[in-house]
Amino acid sequence: MAAVYTASLCGVHNPTLSRMTRVGRLNTTRKAPVARNQFTTVKNVMDDSRQPAFDVIIAGGGLAGLFLAICLIRNGMNVVVLEKTKQYRPLGGPIQLASNGLGVVHAISPELAESIYSVSRPFWGTRSGIRDGLTSEWMFTFDAITDIPATQDMPFSICIDRSDLQAALLDEIDRICTQKASVVRLDAAVAKYIEMEAGVRVTLENGEILCGDLLVGADGIWSTIRSQMFGEPSNSVEERFAAASFTGFKLFSGLPLCKSDEFLEIGYSAFIGPDHYFVVCPDRFGRVQWYAFIKATPQEPEVANAKTMLTKTFANWAPQVKELILATKEDEIVQRDLLDRVPSISKSWASSYVTLLGDSCHATMPNIGQGTGLAFEDGYVLASMLSDIASQSEIPRLLQKFYKTRILRTAIVQGLGRLNSEAIKLLTPLLPIRPVVDFMLSPMLPSIFYLQFAYCYSFCPVKIPSDESKKRATAMEKRHRCETEQAWNDDSNHGIS
Repeated sequence: MAAVYTASLCGVHNPTLSRMTRVGRLNTTRKAPVARNQFTTVKNVMDDSRQPAFDVIIAGGGLAGLFLAICLIRNGMNVVVLEKTKQYRPLGGPIQLASNGLGVVHAISPELAESIYSVSRPFWGTRSGIRDGLTSEWMFTFDAITDIPATQDMPFSICIDRSDLQAALLDEIDRICTQKASVVRLDAAVAKYIEMEAGVRVTLENGEILCGDLLVGADGIWSTIRSQMFGEPSNSVEERFAAASFTGFKLFSGLPLCKSDEFLEIGYSAFIGPDHYFVVCPDRFGRVQWYAFIKATPQEPEVANAKTMLTKTFANWAPQVKELILATKEDEIVQRDLLDRVPSISKSWASSYVTLLGDSCHATMPNIGQGTGLAFEDGYVLASMLSDIASQSEIPRLLQKFYKTRILRTAIVQGLGRLNSEAIKLLTPLLPIRPVVDFMLSPMLPSIFYLQFAYCYSFCPVKIPSDESKKRATAMEKRHRCETEQAWNDDSNHGIS
């Protein structure tokens, strides 16, 4: 018989949610805790006896789930995070945390914000925008990335490696728990859930059962929770294409060490050319993340020799593009079909005691740089709403309010990301008549970009004086330059000489 772990008495509120054995600080891996017959109770540092301590189960221990856990703990909730992976490993490259997402971090934990700043680089003082893929000339720049925060006293957008952000979130969870225990449980994949008259019961793949006041599905675009809620399985390729929308691109990516002083001056840039586009985003320690968006048809087979194919495809492109492909090893190139989901306008992503959050309900195109920011907004809003109710019976109404509060904004940002992608599809065939493109679009595109960034950044619950942000950004840029140049010195045989 499977062991039964009870987080609350299946519908009867219990003010102490069971916790898992603490796992060590993330270096290269974070091992799963050993299952115990009794949970460890943890009292969080922000506990307020005036608020009900709801028991919240979070499916998914990625960035969205971890930040939600921090928000909930700081609002007096009891939390357990169920992550299916057995170990946290360094995964992925740099991501953008824009002013809205970073503003939410400041509002929840200034200490976490400082931790994030210590392992990231600023967009302040860099150049971002769209470049001609063949000549590398700048066509349009995204000045709004720094102009808007500077004029409206928002924190400046940053670029941070996904693994560094994950480590900062895990350390923050450990820091705000007064006992040596963790809310995060690894090797704990959710198999299914059942909503009861009051609360929810979650069954793990190993047969264990947990009960709580509500379940949050923060388990990514191929969410198990979403699959059950919407009745849309997503295990096979065919099921995923049926459940999501193909964008018309296959995405290839790499993260090589590559030496070029130009990469110290760039926030990110998109090289656009015939049929395809190529996005570059410098990371820490001399590495550069690149993404090749290759025009494709649905469900094309995986390319066997991706580096050879990319070398041929971009043979006549700008030298920066070719050098990055050359610097990347074949077995380090990742490829996947690029899918997204249409906004869930007609069907709520919340039920009585279950809701979705982050990519599980509003996955965005990577070109908008808002996936993490929107997920952090979700966590901030949901935790704030939960802290305002007095009893478990109010949760069903609250979760519908959460959906209605978030659907319009997230749908607009999703739409902007898809619009950017479609605009590039329309723009690339016009490159042979580049002067006409410049004449027709140059006067209006800066205003369009400004409005887009202004809307994305508009959800920012704190004000950071511009002078303070500039001073911090200067120190971050200096550290980033030193790290990068040291990495280049340590491995002088990589990349561009």
